[in-house]
Amino acid sequence: MNKANAFQPPFLRWSIRHAREVSATRNIARAAQPLSLIDAAPQGLGPVTFKAGEEDLTLARYLQDTATDGFIVLRGGQVVFEQYLEGFEPGQPHIWASMTKSVTGLLAAQFIAEGKLDPQAKLASYVPELSGTPFGEATVQANLDMQVAVAYPEAVPPDLGLFAATGLIPRSAKMPGDIYAFLKVAQMAPGEGRFFYQNGSPEAVAWALRRISGMNWAQLVQQRIWSRFAEDDGYVQIDELGTEMASGGISTNLRDTARFAEMVRRELARDPGTDSFNQAVRSTFQPGDPAIFAQGNLAPGRPGYAYRNYWFQRNDGDGSVEASGRFGQKIYINPKREVVIVKLSSTADQTRRATSAAGEAKVAARLIDSPVTFTHMVNAILAELRD
Repeated sequence: MNKANAFQPPFLRWSIRHAREVSATRNIARAAQPLSLIDAAPQGLGPVTFKAGEEDLTLARYLQDTATDGFIVLRGGQVVFEQYLEGFEPGQPHIWASMTKSVTGLLAAQFIAEGKLDPQAKLASYVPELSGTPFGEATVQANLDMQVAVAYPEAVPPDLGLFAATGLIPRSAKMPGDIYAFLKVAQMAPGEGRFFYQNGSPEAVAWALRRISGMNWAQLVQQRIWSRFAEDDGYVQIDELGTEMASGGISTNLRDTARFAEMVRRELARDPGTDSFNQAVRSTFQPGDPAIFAQGNLAPGRPGYAYRNYWFQRNDGDGSVEASGRFGQKIYINPKREVVIVKLSSTADQTRRATSAAGEAKVAARLIDSPVTFTHMVNAILAELRD
């Protein structure tokens, strides 16, 4: 194994569980008082059946066929189903990939709630180095909602270009050597206000958060979020300058991933508070615009969805939201049903991402890996847990 093939089969699963050994990282310390998860009587969810296209699929087979490493279901904060596959162990860290964006979104929303970040200001007003770039010329909120008119050079796509800048994969001569340099190669493009999912915006927002606070991103995550729930330390990939990969670098274990989701669910369940974190969570899940999302590159398989602050909104009548990451990472939160589902996976995904909003929409190579099948799985579990 080497960096050129670390995130390809057959080495993908090892790398996703050992990211700290692939490139440099920074620690995110655990909470002094972790959020408690109660072990309830296990629910026999393995035989639950749902559709993948025309095929009937059990949950047990779905987990195997989508290269799932860990899967957990909470109801009312109680663990009702938990499974570890293919040698994955409790307590073992696992890459979150782009679910990391959702953490950055909550941080930014907290800064907005505290009046430290103006959502309608140009991002360059906080980071002058981004003046003249698509991220700097767009508003903070446009960056948070992935509505930045940006195009990436063909030699520096928004996924592989960032991975190389962070040291996760080899860097070609045309690729930037760090995250901030990666942001500066992005080009202005037509299509202002159009949804285009890419990695630059959360990295640019994270730069602003560092500049405003005088702290690094990991310190902010630790003090403002991890200190509320985590039983174990997590970590995040960093580039050669020590800049954290705020769009995809977190690794933590399955139960702490579930604790994170449960913490968000509880904030939505309690009465509105005056503290900035509760305000941040509530503002993040204010309804977005499904019409804007429907025109974007992640719309296939997500009918009726919207997107805000790096979270997916399902608009299902239950207030459900999702975080999602490459290689099959999923968080699902249903506030009305008090259900949390987490899926950590090592699903092969070498699909090159579009370099602009005019590029092709992302479609899963296999139907079983699609958002549609994930939704069918979630709905089947909700039906099984119905009182």
